[in-house]
Amino acid sequence: MANFRNCLLTVFAMLAYPWQVAGAAAPAAGLTSPHGQDIWFWLTLTLVALAIITAAYTWHVRALKRQKRVLETEIRLRTAEIQAQKEELEKINQTLLKVNKRQEAQQSELTRFLAVASHDLRQPMHALNLYLGALFSFELPAAVRPVVNNLRNCARTMDDMFANLLDLSRLDAQIVEPQLQEFAIAEVLGKLDVEFTPQAIAKGLHFEIHHSMAIVNSDADLVEQILRNLIANALRYTPKGQVVVKCLEFDQQLQIAVEDTGIGISKHDQETIFEEFFQVESASESRRNTAGMGLGLAIVQRLVRLLHIPIKLQSQPGQGSTFAISLPLAASQDVTDKHGRSKASNSASLLQALIVVIDDDESILTAMRALLELWDARVITATSGKEAMALCSEEIKIPDLLICDYRLGSNENGIDLVAKLREEFNLQIPAILITGNISPQLSEAAKAAALTLMHKPIQAENLHMNLKQLLSETKE
Repeated sequence: MANFRNCLLTVFAMLAYPWQVAGAAAPAAGLTSPHGQDIWFWLTLTLVALAIITAAYTWHVRALKRQKRVLETEIRLRTAEIQAQKEELEKINQTLLKVNKRQEAQQSELTRFLAVASHDLRQPMHALNLYLGALFSFELPAAVRPVVNNLRNCARTMDDMFANLLDLSRLDAQIVEPQLQEFAIAEVLGKLDVEFTPQAIAKGLHFEIHHSMAIVNSDADLVEQILRNLIANALRYTPKGQVVVKCLEFDQQLQIAVEDTGIGISKHDQETIFEEFFQVESASESRRNTAGMGLGLAIVQRLVRLLHIPIKLQSQPGQGSTFAISLPLAASQDVTDKHGRSKASNSASLLQALIVVIDDDESILTAMRALLELWDARVITATSGKEAMALCSEEIKIPDLLICDYRLGSNENGIDLVAKLREEFNLQIPAILITGNISPQLSEAAKAAALTLMHKPIQAENLHMNLKQLLSETKE
């Protein structure tokens, strides 16, 4: 607009210049300009100016319209491009949504399959462990005992693999919910000490746990599972030397480190060590003898994320590894007996204890009877609640302990059956509930019913330990 205004001023100046010259020359010549000349001058000047202004305005309007059409065209094109991109993104989103739904459905189906199949898959393993436990209690010939030992080790390896697969499926299905509470870490470390010391001795390794009296705030079962996998992994990949569990308190945290002198982990492998089915490659002979599927650390990774706790790894090939987790310390550090003292008494005996076993699988009953009688217990076996009631009524003595499977025939379940037996004898008889169901709801129901829950397949020594503990608590 400034240029347009400047052009008009220039035109006015050019038109006015001749008349200014003529007006200046007239007095010099002695002439007088008539009044009419002034009128015609300004009229002509006005008409010319209007014509020029109209032409300029028309040209400017046309230029603006052309610019408008160009801008509208560009806007339409850009709008069409954006709409096309939006539609493409919507198609991609729909495709991704379908893929996610399909994956979720497949994962749900896999989880459901494992949950349904786990009971049937656990049954033969459960019976196998019971028979092996009974067989190992006999005085076997020297040539046979190594074979039985190898068979038992293979069964344990199968147990571990199966348990890891189920644990991984539960975590991926997000059906595990942490139950945060204050507990003494000594309770967890004590269990792990008893569990892994025989394995370390059998392998010729020095195994030591530096116990702590600290009270932490977390999920005791999940913390125990994390440490169990870390210790098992350390023992597996340590051909000689030691595995040590250390505890250190700092900055309102308890750091628990599992140190080993094993084969170590390279920097490259440390980036993928927590992936499923990953196993450290090693040329050592011990590597060829290790058992496992590479799921232990994958489970650890999911558990620490679930509990929102950090995990650190320090390792070098040939110089061992250190895995460390940090747990928040509880506000109160007052230790009571229930946190650090195991109620199990080594002196407790099954001698003459009357134990009722209820299971709808005859092979399980046969194996359980053989195992319990080897521990000098009196045994009553039944396939249903009705049969158990009838057999118990023939006894003079009230049962000392009940062992019941959760899933029974005729729509019976172990929790209800134990409640009926307790009501029948008007006594809170200690009971063990054995199941292949790994749902947290069942765990809560068993806890509410004051039942000791054991998951199939169970090890004979673990069963023996729980039996002794329950009988010892009853005597107390």
